[in-house]
Amino acid sequence: MKEITIEGRKLYLLPVIHGLVGEEEKVKKAFEDFSPDCIAIGISPEDIEIMGKIDDTEEYEISFQHQCYLMHLSNYGKISLPPLDIKVAYELAKKNKIPILAIDINDDEYADLLTQNVSIFSLIRHSRKIKKLAKKKFKAKNAKEFVMEWDREINSIKAFRKIEEIREERMTHNLIKLCKNYKKILAIIPFEKYDGIRKRLEDM
Repeated sequence: MKEITIEGRKLYLLPVIHGLVGEEEKVKKAFEDFSPDCIAIGISPEDIEIMGKIDDTEEYEISFQHQCYLMHLSNYGKISLPPLDIKVAYELAKKNKIPILAIDINDDEYADLLTQNVSIFSLIRHSRKIKKLAKKKFKAKNAKEFVMEWDREINSIKAFRKIEEIREERMTHNLIKLCKNYKKILAIIPFEKYDGIRKRLEDM
């Protein structure tokens, strides 16, 4: 976990691998150690809304890309759906009566980015890439290495890499905005975006 001070406000960046059982313990410990007055999390506003309506007996529909990702991630540990790290963060925020706020773009914005940046040929390449990744044998020896290896594969297509860079920029911008309203922010960041967001914040 990295502590960064922005205009006198404390920002703690916590990288997590969404969906990997055990990551929720990192969230609990960070919350206890830091006692934040706000939790920021690198997911969309729609995902936070869903967390408030969760039924543990409900079956969830996920994209083929995410199915492939979780299938491979399960080689490195038990998987939870919905992700326990996000669920625990939501429950801690509600229990302690502090806000939990999304810092990623919303679903409509993501759809617009796809329309603006991704050609039909890029979509075809992406579809083929996912099918190949479903069968790929990854070299990663642990979950962290796998997440980064998967991220490199997905971002090897320029159009999709650009979208991920825009998302990273938006998350960074939203964290800075939150520092104007809160004194101690626990920011739960997707592991693959942690280094990029940390560097952007430190370079400001």
